[in-house]
Amino acid sequence: MNLAAIVTTALLTVLLMLVFRPLAHAIGLVDRPGGRKRHVGEIPIIGGSAMFLGVIVGLVLLPDEGANLYLLITAGFVLVVVGLVDDRFGLPATLRLVAQFVAVLIMVYGADIVMRDIGNPLWIGTIRLGPFALLTTALIFSSVINAYNMIDGLDGLAGSMVMVALIAIAFVSGSGTSTESMALVVAAAVAGYLVFNLPLGERRPYRAFMGDAGSTFLGLCVVWLTVSICQGNDRIISPVHGLWFAALPIFDLFTVFVRRAVSGRSPFGSGRDHFHHILREAGMSVPLVVATLVSLQSLYAAFGVASLRWGIEEPLVFTVWAVLGIGQLWVVRRIGAIYLRATNQTINPI
Repeated sequence: MNLAAIVTTALLTVLLMLVFRPLAHAIGLVDRPGGRKRHVGEIPIIGGSAMFLGVIVGLVLLPDEGANLYLLITAGFVLVVVGLVDDRFGLPATLRLVAQFVAVLIMVYGADIVMRDIGNPLWIGTIRLGPFALLTTALIFSSVINAYNMIDGLDGLAGSMVMVALIAIAFVSGSGTSTESMALVVAAAVAGYLVFNLPLGERRPYRAFMGDAGSTFLGLCVVWLTVSICQGNDRIISPVHGLWFAALPIFDLFTVFVRRAVSGRSPFGSGRDHFHHILREAGMSVPLVVATLVSLQSLYAAFGVASLRWGIEEPLVFTVWAVLGIGQLWVVRRIGAIYLRATNQTINPI
């Protein structure tokens, strides 16, 4: 652990969040209420750029990180720039996907971080991907990025979910490792951002959002670090264990996709059918929804770490993950129903 890099990253992110506010208002980089956006006032979308610059400084302060550090920065630069343009003007989904694929190519061919196998999830031994490695890496990359993007619907939710994943990555990587240091530097940037994004009231001063620039960059960091420790002869974890670090955002993504596809809607459209919307419709406050979902994700990440420590067989770990994913909508609805009974409310179903 490099304490100087971590503290510097956190403090610089906080400073940049303050410095960027007037600039964001001047150039129109703000999120305005309307439609499905129910926040109050024009909120600066500065979290992505502040975290990215904070992470750059923190990573440069780490000793002997090698070329991969600069490749991560390069891939992040692509996503943050495209994300900022999208946050300001709006871009077609195809252009955002192209940017994500460029970042994947940097990760795969530059840093040699690629999913060559998916472990042993099915009791048939390690499943090697061979010629499908690049495609699988791209699909996983895009899924994780869009999962964090889609769950970024309440103050503090996406940032806290990323924090859980990064802390889990740092923990399994081991003290003093480069992956631990990199994960904690990114986590420090997220912590600096959360000072301005925790659910502490819609009319509070200095409130800010991370935007697509932030969610895509943080998704990149989670994928980059997770894949780097679950591949190769020196792997620390199996890909099966890595699934638990971002379990809830992934469950939310695929649940929404399936529900929309079954109902004949576009899976890529917008809507108020995510897990956090279901709990909000049950009458839960924003802080309570965030605390509930982050607590669930913390339990899932803890299980992923514990299953590694306890030596539970990969197929069993994957089976539990898959069953939980299929039943996650039921779990969330049950939580909402319990809250309704406890508060004697009536639900407005989605």
